[in-house]
Amino acid sequence: MPLNLAILLLLTTHLGANSGNFFSYSIQEQSWISIAGSSNVNTFECYSNSNFTAGNVLVSADQAGNSLVFSDAVMSLQIKSFDCKNPLLNKDLYQTLGADKNPNIHIELLDAEFVSTETTNPLSGEITVTVNLTINTNSKQIRIPIQWVRVDATAFKFLGTYDINMTDFQIKPPTHAFGLIKVDEWITITFNLIVNTYAPSYANQFTQ
Repeated sequence: MPLNLAILLLLTTHLGANSGNFFSYSIQEQSWISIAGSSNVNTFECYSNSNFTAGNVLVSADQAGNSLVFSDAVMSLQIKSFDCKNPLLNKDLYQTLGADKNPNIHIELLDAEFVSTETTNPLSGEITVTVNLTINTNSKQIRIPIQWVRVDATAFKFLGTYDINMTDFQIKPPTHAFGLIKVDEWITITFNLIVNTYAPSYANQFTQ
């Protein structure tokens, strides 16, 4: 997340304890994020698979190598990139999330902790990440369990689902038909991200 900065690559390179390493990342086009919810009459799910940002991030490991800390690991996601396959639902989602005044959802990856399992698999595993999620200028720090799968030497897939309460971000769930149709305050964010990572050529000048 965010959570989408290819944490797994750090396990297969020479990241030393308490060291800092620069990585560049980009998100492949087949990646997607969805927002799903329900009302007292139906359900909805809206997808975004475009406008993912790319960038650079500084990563440091703890002494034991069980967790990572990130600096400047922020992804911005355009609210109007979500498509609910219904123009009225699109309009409701954009208005509810305040897209006109604050068009982006910001996701800042703070740290990641590796989850211990009985078996060690170099091609897949679990992590728990802490992110700072900002919607319509309101922020909340959350922890998200994530499954990762190594796709190839530099690409990794990250999968996760997390429920958030819109009222935690000062968002009022919409109502229709004079209050007869009410949207539930809980929504589910699901992501399937394929991330490419590499050490940028200029990284050495910062770490020497």
